[in-house]
Amino acid sequence: MMACLSWLEKLKESFASTGLDYEDLYELIEASITRKRTNFPAFINEASKGVGFSVGEGHFYSLDQDWDDPEEFNEVSFFLGEVETSSIPLLDYVFLMKIAADVYSDFFPEERDSVLSSAKKLEERYSKRFPV
Repeated sequence: MMACLSWLEKLKESFASTGLDYEDLYELIEASITRKRTNFPAFINEASKGVGFSVGEGHFYSLDQDWDDPEEFNEVSFFLGEVETSSIPLLDYVFLMKIAADVYSDFFPEERDSVLSSAKKLEERYSKRFPV
């Protein structure tokens, strides 16, 4: 459990250093893990398939496969209490998730390959939609 808390602290520091709007994404990752709703490898694997995550009733974020029309998806939306609290540009989300994968891999090297593979799939999924 200590490693879990340490990696989350490092993740928050790493996110904050980007200058991007990261708070809702961090809060969702942290709540998902500390409430034992999922682990980070499963979280990023689902994201690489375009599926968001729900921590609980009214506390979730959505990706393209959660939309009625995935083609209209162009930003990542966060919800608290069924109300959209914020959204971030898709490329910022991908950048932050790649940071999360790197930080996680540093703390849990035995899961490095699967986590970094999911991060690469996530990047490939959305770079096709928004070429850099």
